[in-house]
Amino acid sequence: MIRLMIYSFCTFGCFAVRNPYDALNGWPKIHPPPNFKPNPPQGDLPPYHTPSLQSPINIRFIKAATVNLPPLEFEDMLNDGVRVIMRNTGTTVQFEIANESVMVPRLVGGPLTYHGEYEFSNLHVHWGTEDYLGGEHELNGRRFAIEGHCVHFKKEYQTIEEAEKHSDGLAVVAFFGKAGDVDNPKIERLVELLPSIRYPNSSVTLAARDSLDWFDELAEPFNYFTYPGSLTTPPYTENVFWIVYPRPMSVSSRQVEAFRNLLSNDLMVNRENIRPVQPFNSRPLIYSVPKLQ
Repeated sequence: MIRLMIYSFCTFGCFAVRNPYDALNGWPKIHPPPNFKPNPPQGDLPPYHTPSLQSPINIRFIKAATVNLPPLEFEDMLNDGVRVIMRNTGTTVQFEIANESVMVPRLVGGPLTYHGEYEFSNLHVHWGTEDYLGGEHELNGRRFAIEGHCVHFKKEYQTIEEAEKHSDGLAVVAFFGKAGDVDNPKIERLVELLPSIRYPNSSVTLAARDSLDWFDELAEPFNYFTYPGSLTTPPYTENVFWIVYPRPMSVSSRQVEAFRNLLSNDLMVNRENIRPVQPFNSRPLIYSVPKLQ
């Protein structure tokens, strides 16, 4: 067992260090884990894997290989020409690009360097019944009050529906909110608007600069974890480049509680919308750092 654990860590960790750009794209075909078997595609969706690549996971820092990746860049996220719709979907609060926007934000670089541009699709939020149960991913076994997912799809596939059919179709950036006693003034405007979208399918339109400026403090070019995984909501496709920022932003318990007061599709109070942690299954886990000058 010990020998197997050492083999798995060296296979994926050392491979990632030698060839960081292809570490996520090439796995598991280049260095498959023991007993790996590809399952057939599910209809138009890409194949699932055995062992599975499901998300979220418990990110254990000791399992991560430190890799020098190019800077990760969020382009035009806060451009004055970008407007977003904040919507209660019946399962979450979701921010989408409004039709009157003159451009769409993009994500490039980092683990996506050899894969091209990824276009913004939506940003949505997960929360739980308690402040310590709201995140989906765990960091060394710890969960936070809220977790946000900024979903992107590969631009060459033109739509997220088409991208979901491809093994390199999606990239999701995750970030956390840690609850305390002090309000975060940068998200207070959004919290104040939540009662206006309490019912499913209700929405308000905002400028991206006014509604997403808090994201600018979280989105660093380095200092994030990245691994291959799946969507955490149906159809759970295993074609996601996950990028997870471990440093949480501060929010208040009062602000988190405002999300729990929204109504779900069955018109019940939506107290939680999280998926449990899934098995890690020896997949590669990378921590991105800048190159030393």
